Amino acid sequence: MIPLDYMQELFTFLQMDTTSAKGKGREAASFLADLMKEAGVGVEIVEGSVNPFVIGEIDVKADKTLLIYNHYDVQPVEPLNKWDTDPFEPTIKEGRIYARGVADDKGALLARLQGIRELIKENRLRVNLKFLYEGEEEIGSPNIKGFLTKYKERLKANYVLWEGAGRGVNGAPQVILGVKGLLYVEITSRTPKDLHSMYAPIARNPAWEIVRLLSGLRDERGRVKLSGFYDKVIRLSEKEREFAKFLSRDEMERALGQKVGEDFALRLVEEPTCNIDGIEAGYTGPGSKTVIPSQAFVKIDFRLVPEQRPEEVLESLRNYLRDFDVELKVYGMEEPHRTPFNTEIARAVRDSAKEVYGVEPLVIPNSPGTGPMASVSKILGTNQIADGVGPDKPDSNIHSFNENVVVEDYLLTIRHMKALLRLLSSH
Repeated sequence: MIPLDYMQELFTFLQMDTTSAKGKGREAASFLADLMKEAGVGVEIVEGSVNPFVIGEIDVKADKTLLIYNHYDVQPVEPLNKWDTDPFEPTIKEGRIYARGVADDKGALLARLQGIRELIKENRLRVNLKFLYEGEEEIGSPNIKGFLTKYKERLKANYVLWEGAGRGVNGAPQVILGVKGLLYVEITSRTPKDLHSMYAPIARNPAWEIVRLLSGLRDERGRVKLSGFYDKVIRLSEKEREFAKFLSRDEMERALGQKVGEDFALRLVEEPTCNIDGIEAGYTGPGSKTVIPSQAFVKIDFRLVPEQRPEEVLESLRNYLRDFDVELKVYGMEEPHRTPFNTEIARAVRDSAKEVYGVEPLVIPNSPGTGPMASVSKILGTNQIADGVGPDKPDSNIHSFNENVVVEDYLLTIRHMKALLRLLSSH
């Protein structure tokens, strides 16, 4: 079991509502800063537009320095009626911890920090450490580039450990060497007021405008129809495709609760996407109401792969929207990134994972998800970035209701963090 004081720290952290989309999270920055100071880490809290960055450093006069990136903000919890427990009241059931953020990314953040504190107390830390904790990742990291540019000299390191990939569908720990990029937008159609539906022959309906717009974004196979969308896509090499051999379709379908198709692994990593995140229009209450709604909107995210650029996809989207009477709002943009397979950090995360879990880890070219890895790589001038050392699994319900991690996986994350630092110190 997790030591009681560790569990109390984790539960306190998880009880803090850090939903950056709702402007929440400041108390968590102070909480983390206090924990780091108690461990002897030099800490500074740097303001962002919504939540602060927390940066830290501990110098043990070693030859190598590792920068650890995590984020403490979380996704909105709605719809609440789908949760079996209060998302901000952590609950343990059948060997799992349920709470918003326990898998993405508070659990990884704190388990790593707890492992580091153990090494500090044992006087066995042999790698210099820098910490970058962000509070705006779940809203697209709008301030990360300016922040990194300002603090790049303080944050430079030999290696970067990303936010914390856990186990794959086959149970093996994952080492992930990149992320997809992102363009997140909201598109709205409006008229002056709601109207009786008898005016449908002559009045414009914003809901139909959004439906027509969406029908032109993808074909029946799911391919995005924006001009030039696939022109710069870099497909995986044969070596990079090897990971797909080790992923079970049955296990993935059990984790997701739906069919995924034969080539799911390659599509998950290699394919860019256009996804509807939310759509709203008109009357949605009980019974009937014959109305032409005055507003309809849709939230869309595009997940991008090397060498796609969110700015270019946005320009193509703007061109497409010229034929529609809509407003466009951009919520976030991130570039995709992939790290080479044989970097020192990739080997160290892989070897330490094998040591702790006792099985060969699964090395994946990039995550299907997104984070500001490209900004860190470009601004800090390093390609030594790898993701791993985390407690989540495919059925952890990240970004969904009943988010969870297995208690044993949380403990293994602490052990993995310590093993990684020991290996890096010997390189």
